[in-house]
Amino acid sequence: MEGTIKVLKSGFGFLNVEGQDDVFFHANNLDGVEFDDLELDQTLSFETEEGKNGKDQAVNVTLVK
Repeated sequence: MEGTIKVLKSGFGFLNVEGQDDVFFHANNLDGVEFDDLELDQTLSFETEEGKNGKDQAVNVTLVK
């Protein structure tokens, strides 16, 4: 899946995915990119899995170039 960065906070953020609810991601789930290098509106590729709260979260998150 792909989504654009909508929100960046300290170590986590939310991705805007067309036609779906926003998807949470955590810095620990980034692959090949540092959290501090991310910017709003960048496109990220990811997979989803159920998080601790029962909602989907992004994992294996990479920057789309």
